[in-house]
Amino acid sequence: EFLVGQLSGANILLLGTYRDIEVSPDHPLSNTLARLARSDSYFRAELGGLEREYVSQLIENVSGVKPSPEMVQAVYRHTEGNPFFMTEIIRLLGERRLLVREPDEGLGELEIPQSVLEVIGQRLNRLSSNCESILTTAAVIGREFNFQVLGLLSEDTSETQLLELIDEALDTHLIQEIPGQGDAYQFSHALVQQTLRERLSTSRRVRLHARIGDTLEILYGDQPGEHAAELAHHFSEAGPVAGADKLVKYTLLAGERALGAYAHEDALGYFVRGLTAKNLEVEGPTPASDAEAAALLFGLGRAQAATLGRQNLDVAVATLSRAFDFYAETHDVAHAVSVAGFAMQPMVGRRIAENLLTRALDLVPPDSPDAGRLLSRNVLVLGLEEGDYQGAMEASERATAIAKRTGDLALEVGTLAFASTVDFWNMRYHDTVNKGLRAIDAAVQSSNQLLEVSARMWVGIAQQSMGKSNEAKHHALAGLSAAESLRDRFWLATALWQNEMCSIFEGDWNAARDFNERGLAVSPSDTRLLATRMVTEHQVGNELVGQQYLERLVESLRQVTPGPQYDYASAALMISIVARITGSEDQLHIAERAAEMVISAESATPLVSRFTRVGLALMAVLRGDVEAAKEQYAELNTASGTNSHVSGDRILGLLAQTIGEQDQAAAHFEDSLAFCREAKYNPELAWTCHDYAGTLLQRNRSGDRARAMGLLEESISLSSDLNMRPLLERATALQEKTESTPARAPAYPGGLTQREADIIRLIAVGKTDREISEELIIALRTVNTHVSNILNKISAANRAEAASYANQHGLVTIVPEDEA
Repeated sequence: EFLVGQLSGANILLLGTYRDIEVSPDHPLSNTLARLARSDSYFRAELGGLEREYVSQLIENVSGVKPSPEMVQAVYRHTEGNPFFMTEIIRLLGERRLLVREPDEGLGELEIPQSVLEVIGQRLNRLSSNCESILTTAAVIGREFNFQVLGLLSEDTSETQLLELIDEALDTHLIQEIPGQGDAYQFSHALVQQTLRERLSTSRRVRLHARIGDTLEILYGDQPGEHAAELAHHFSEAGPVAGADKLVKYTLLAGERALGAYAHEDALGYFVRGLTAKNLEVEGPTPASDAEAAALLFGLGRAQAATLGRQNLDVAVATLSRAFDFYAETHDVAHAVSVAGFAMQPMVGRRIAENLLTRALDLVPPDSPDAGRLLSRNVLVLGLEEGDYQGAMEASERATAIAKRTGDLALEVGTLAFASTVDFWNMRYHDTVNKGLRAIDAAVQSSNQLLEVSARMWVGIAQQSMGKSNEAKHHALAGLSAAESLRDRFWLATALWQNEMCSIFEGDWNAARDFNERGLAVSPSDTRLLATRMVTEHQVGNELVGQQYLERLVESLRQVTPGPQYDYASAALMISIVARITGSEDQLHIAERAAEMVISAESATPLVSRFTRVGLALMAVLRGDVEAAKEQYAELNTASGTNSHVSGDRILGLLAQTIGEQDQAAAHFEDSLAFCREAKYNPELAWTCHDYAGTLLQRNRSGDRARAMGLLEESISLSSDLNMRPLLERATALQEKTESTPARAPAYPGGLTQREADIIRLIAVGKTDREISEELIIALRTVNTHVSNILNKISAANRAEAASYANQHGLVTIVPEDEA
């Protein structure tokens, strides 16, 4: 205070620090601070805890260990950023070798370090015994507590005395008022509350929890509602004294409320706690003992479906089946229908829910509203799990008829959305969009976020497959917003994956990585996200990082039940794309095994088969396997004008080139150029330019070389802008090779290609187009195209003139390459 009076006009900063908890109103510093506040140059700042972003750095500085994001979050939550508390906790974790473990394996039950106990103890020791006593009771109530509840538990203390004790605690900054909540308070730090709790013996703490629970029951009366979680907590802690009945009652209620608020992780914990209290195993075949146990199992199954991820949905179905068994055996049809009709997304090619729905349909009249609800769900099960498109559409028609007859708009719209999904997996993209858009409108109007997320997902990807990138991106972003509110792991990971794909097709690798990392944080073993990230890293030349994601993908595939599932189809395609980028066939055996899982099954949906076939097509191209290329060309003849991570027209062009049909390949590449340019799929456009240039250079017809050089220039420009280093290097090398190689004359007169020379030879010996098709093992339509091209090139009016031309130029005696 003296110095401040002497510093007027001086370029000096005077900095002082103090602990506000040590400065009471009668402390000398209080008067000094009041006088200093009159100075214009005085500024006071209250220092809080460290921000979350610096916690990781502090852990690494103190311990030398780089922590996981989960550990950083756990330490921050435990210490609230208090630097001293954090440092001591980190040291204790280091001593216990817990920093390298998952936080749930040790941090939650970690005792407070002695150094922290001593600091907090010094502050508690300044309290009167009565104040410490009421704060101890408050600490058992929770981090936050209410004056009324504290008063009911402090029977020997008058209201006036209690207010004085609260004021004493406020003066020491151990507690603070909660703004805007009247008589509500909270402990200034969670470790203060924990320290007070741990000063109690276990017996006293348990009994106090029982008293608190009973008191709250009386206070809340017959409508515990939003207080169910609070009651469940106290009766859980009071278990040895209070018994299981109240615990089960309130964990069931709290779990249902958590599900309603999309707090699925919390719900999972409540239902597990309730089942444990009833001595019923969480996983296993043990049937529900009563209606209460069945309700807990139904809740647990729904929470599991939202939290366990795609690979473990069979666990949720098994839990739901246990609940269903009880309801079916006790003839509780209403609850049995609720269980079987639960809106869990079936898995493509993985039969896990069909049995439940089949059994439920046997319990209800065939044209009843319950039957309509079950038939609606069966649309997805038949169409996705069993690959039965016709059966799915019949179920859709029956469910829709019931919905219209009963005026059930929600059922009608839900069925429409499910039919849209099945259309997508059967590559009926226009039907997907038409039905899905109607479902989206209804879902938005009714605030049905689950229906909205699902419908936007398939509509967006269908539009993406058709090259409508703007519409696809719109639905991807809107679907992500809805999924974030929904807080369902499956749909949130799916929405992030969908947005990642939009970014990949644009070539925005940074955005793609961001969506991918967020998705993997939600679902770390999601094969969809691992596969797309693997390709992204290889596209930009990060081969080592891409290999790491490949290894994670292979590990995750081991957890997937064998069958015609998207996981295997995606692996077959994406690993083959990587092989095409790198030119290495080292990992193709993994793709082949994945493809076999799909091809050998009878119930694969068309889209899953398409992805697998594109993967097999790339393998044939890489290996130069003509017979395999012919097989896949025939299988993929409807892929034109679509995109399955690879343009359908580009894959057809590569196959035609491998077979030796250069003109046909050029036509496909032209279509791919048009598709990619309109869709603005620039990475795919860059690859198409490169591959088309290769075909033109191989065909070497008049004008081909110049066109190829132009395509290579475009490929180099795009791949440079998009940082696609492997393609940039490949296109540049091909350009340099072409520039340094003199143009050569065509091998056959008239600019005929090898295939055209083969065909004119057969024309000359009197073969019909069908006979030529059979001899050369190519499509009749392809022969027709070649004949037309030949007549144009040699200026022949008909087949007779073509035969004469062949004899005059010695083409009748040529030996086809395959015979040579």
